Amino acid sequence: MDIVQETVARPAIGSLHELVSAGGVAVLSGAGLSTESGIPDYRGPTGQARRAEPMTYQRFVGGAEARRRYWARSHVGWRQIGQAAPNAGHRAVAELERRGLLSGILTQNVDGLHQAAGARRVIELHGGLDRVVCLSCR
Repeated sequence: MDIVQETVARPAIGSLHELVSAGGVAVLSGAGLSTESGIPDYRGPTGQARRAEPMTYQRFVGGAEARRRYWARSHVGWRQIGQAAPNAGHRAVAELERRGLLSGILTQNVDGLHQAAGARRVIELHGGLDRVVCLSCR
């Protein structure tokens, strides 16, 4: 039994099988999908949002000190993301896409794990860490 069959065969989500099989379904994913891969969620009990004030775009571009604080904070997360591998959830979504059952995948995650699992049509709402660009270099 493959990962999609294992997931949709469970009685509690049988109606999900009907919905996905009908087509025209988009997936919207967030941090919870990647926690099994070792990446903590942003807003959970121990998430980054609870430990530090979120950085706004205006503050980020407003001064070098704000950017230094942001990148120092982000550096810790990069190591976790760099070591993470797609989990069963990422692989199931990629397989649904491969079978033509999804119209698209939208994610709030910046970890690239959907793509690492094989998904191709992914819209990253917050961008991706693989495409970070220095403001002085653009």
